[in-house]
Amino acid sequence: MLSAGSLAAAFAAPVSRDDPESSDPGHKPISTAAGSAVVVTANPLASSAALRILKDGGTAADALVTAQAVLAVVEPQSSGLAGGGFLLYWDAQAKELEVLDGREVAPRSSRPGDLLTPTGDPLPWREATAQLDAIGIPGTVALLWEAHQQFGRLTWANTLQPAIGLASDGFLPSPRLLRSISLAQRIGVGHNQAFTTLYLPGGKPPPADQAFRNPQLARTLEALAQQGGPDFYRGTLARQILQEMARLKAGDPDFRGWSRSDLSSYTVLRRQPLCSQQLKHRICTMPPPSSGGVGLLQTLALLDQSTDLPGSSAADPQSWRQLAKAQAWADSDRLYWVHDPIDGGGPVAALLNPAYIKGRADKIQATPSAQPSPGLPAGIGRYPYGRPNQGREQGTTQVTIVDGFGNIASYTSSVETVFGSRHLVAGMVMNNQLTDFAFQPMINGQAVANRRLPGRRPMSSMAPTLVFKQGQPVLALGSPGGRSIPHLLSRVLLASLIWNESPQQSVGLPHLSSRGQGLVLEQDPPIPWPLPLDQLQTSDHLARLQRVGSGTALVQRINDRWHGAADPRREGTALALP
Repeated sequence: MLSAGSLAAAFAAPVSRDDPESSDPGHKPISTAAGSAVVVTANPLASSAALRILKDGGTAADALVTAQAVLAVVEPQSSGLAGGGFLLYWDAQAKELEVLDGREVAPRSSRPGDLLTPTGDPLPWREATAQLDAIGIPGTVALLWEAHQQFGRLTWANTLQPAIGLASDGFLPSPRLLRSISLAQRIGVGHNQAFTTLYLPGGKPPPADQAFRNPQLARTLEALAQQGGPDFYRGTLARQILQEMARLKAGDPDFRGWSRSDLSSYTVLRRQPLCSQQLKHRICTMPPPSSGGVGLLQTLALLDQSTDLPGSSAADPQSWRQLAKAQAWADSDRLYWVHDPIDGGGPVAALLNPAYIKGRADKIQATPSAQPSPGLPAGIGRYPYGRPNQGREQGTTQVTIVDGFGNIASYTSSVETVFGSRHLVAGMVMNNQLTDFAFQPMINGQAVANRRLPGRRPMSSMAPTLVFKQGQPVLALGSPGGRSIPHLLSRVLLASLIWNESPQQSVGLPHLSSRGQGLVLEQDPPIPWPLPLDQLQTSDHLARLQRVGSGTALVQRINDRWHGAADPRREGTALALP
């Protein structure tokens, strides 16, 4: 166990300098806003455009389409039209919570070992991210179209105009965008000349003081505005996408390519929200193929077993230690059991059963130094899957919107790594989400639950979330952060619902993330640690300091007004209507 003095020395350097989702350097004010309608996104241009849509009488769904389209232009390193996402949408008039799954899908030519070397070893992660076999069939456009068709009031074309203008007329690239381009260059941009030409003219990022334009993406957005979302999957735009993917295939003979039916058969899936009564609230989040929702609810359920939690504060070291334990034990379950429910899925209800949770909590209490391992829920007599290594999920964004009608959108989307696969098609950054499947489909003779198969959606950690009290929504949030998303959201909800912190404090307080046998404590958080860090060091959790790249977008109802807060670790902005 480290002493307080050696702890500070061990914390001196960040763990991962090349983390695409690391926080922005320096301290920025926490953007907040309050009113009858609130927009929180990861970029001020996206927030401004979405707010204008609400001013024009649009719904949260209209504003969401606008925000994501603008983010595809100004924050392409994190999300875009050729990515995927999850949406929780509260329909205030119907008083129903809808869940849309727009996760990417493995093409029909996929094989379980597509990201293995000829000798059967997993490809190095950086090399794998740039493979054409890492690109999944995108779901973002289909999700936006379906949400707009059901919940929108303005025309589809109108919602895309702000993004078209920014892509064609240009905008000044933000510091985070330029840093992300440099990072993509260090990771390796592969053999896609279109990406290099656009984002690395002359071998370096574009100038910060000149308007940056993406005319190809402008044309793609214009086609979508004129022809609608289905054009992406079954029309002229679909043919262009397939033609450009075929040209990329010419440089990679091992890539089996996409078929017309891969695009035309893509479907947004309606799912039932995953809900649980925790921390005196009903908390609803994303079900599988997200493991983030299961992990978040399990973490909160384990915390809820503690008699010390009520009345605690951010200065209480015991709350932080319990949070770390709960995260680790929840991870051991979700990363083992959860996969695409296309073939039945994992035992999600059993993993959240109160008796099972109590048994896990009792085990933690009885043997505090025990290493977390997946449990066996009631009715399951053996472990049916191989245990995979942990993966990464890094290029992600969060949009949270409440409109003047009371509708709420909590939406998390991603292209996976910084700039996805670093391949550009029709001006769009192509995802590399299929690296979220387990690279090794078999471990010790057992199939891994989250193995790659044709038509499957890879496991995700994204967990857009809504919180209810007495049947009414009182809080909506989500965050990027890869495998740590449920860790980040559990800490924010602990601050909001138990410590009674303001939205500003809840997003700005430090993060803690339990990773394997180690404990990551946030280095240089926006709000300083409220307790000495050596109080969080234990013999079974060796701590280290690291920047944390969360991007929480939170909206909370307080005294009959909605209050929004944007994570200052990125370029997030909260805006509101009176």
